[in-house]
Amino acid sequence: MARAWINPRSDGPGYTVYWYDANQKQRQRSFKKKVDAEKFRAKTERDLDTGVYIEAEHAGETITRLFARWATTRGLENSSVRQYRSMLNQAIAPYFKAKTIGALRQTDVQAWVLWMKDTKRYAPQTIQTRFGYLSSALQWAVVNQELGRNPAKGVKLPGRRANVRRIAKRKIIVPSLAEIDALAAAFDPRYAAMVWLMAGCGLRIGEVMGLCRDQIDFRKQILHVDRQITEDGETASGKNAGLRLKRYTKHRDEDTPGRDVPLPAIVARILRAHLREYGTYGLDQLLFPNSTRTGLIYQYFFRNQLWLPALKSARVSFIKTHALRHFFASSLLSRGVPITDVSVWLGHSNVEITYAYYGHLMPDAPERGRAAIDLAMQPPTDPENAGLPSEASERVADLPLDEGTDPQDPLAA
Repeated sequence: MARAWINPRSDGPGYTVYWYDANQKQRQRSFKKKVDAEKFRAKTERDLDTGVYIEAEHAGETITRLFARWATTRGLENSSVRQYRSMLNQAIAPYFKAKTIGALRQTDVQAWVLWMKDTKRYAPQTIQTRFGYLSSALQWAVVNQELGRNPAKGVKLPGRRANVRRIAKRKIIVPSLAEIDALAAAFDPRYAAMVWLMAGCGLRIGEVMGLCRDQIDFRKQILHVDRQITEDGETASGKNAGLRLKRYTKHRDEDTPGRDVPLPAIVARILRAHLREYGTYGLDQLLFPNSTRTGLIYQYFFRNQLWLPALKSARVSFIKTHALRHFFASSLLSRGVPITDVSVWLGHSNVEITYAYYGHLMPDAPERGRAAIDLAMQPPTDPENAGLPSEASERVADLPLDEGTDPQDPLAA
């Protein structure tokens, strides 16, 4: 049965196209000429059959407007909304301009990807991230029955996701202890302990800036990470976002307690010294208030007044605060701490993230693996089995020690 059909208008000259939409609701549209009505009928039926049908009231919405609705109407944190708006202004609005979702095709999205690659010269990882956000917005419209099908599906991206992740991992810089020590020494003494908290406890910069006295349990040697400073409030000038001390951390809900991180003895000593010298600020007993000790610290102040001058003075091999978390993760993993524990202490949403980015930071893993197998394959040494090695171990014991490449070995290269 046809899903769209044409009848002459009953109230005058012209033709009316009737059809049932995706929700089986009858709709209609009139035309003066039969040829125009036939074109619309054919397109409507084709769109219904292929799943790309869009109601007229939605088809005229611009892509930029759809993305803005997706970013601002789902109850996201203001910080996330600002991130999406930045992407909208930099990568979506300049390309799509006034293009509507009704006119958007897969070829348009593919051309946008090439524009980001060739004109904007974004890195493959950046392209994949921004494409993912736009695709999510389009899929949101599909779920809300505002769009028949996601035009981003099937679009080819530069570089496979696995390769892009491998490239990102190669860019990870693990600082040396000497570099961390030099960086902390170059810091304003009031904030030097922040460096050791990031390197020794794996805290994010926002978590360090929001650290309060009641989070430190010196007796149990635990750090309770359950708050952070966020810049997601609004200000009258709009120049900087408003600060607030948020009582939950990334990937956590408001009613969850956060995470507990081991407090190393070295970091504990540094914190005790900091408290003796500088005390705390306010009712929350904040360890690192702003320079005038009148409120919370802004990220721009930390970056421009503390971090960048210290980097320049210390001449270290890294530029991002995240490098200190890399030191924390690699130090634990290289010494055999289970990656599941490391993932929890880093505050990752799942262990796959930890493995994807830090699994390769285990330089002695092969050596530990060989030692474990060698130990497992050693002959029994208990009195009952003494002198009775297994047949396999006897054969292994008869083999010559590997003191170099055997010239007779056909596999030797």
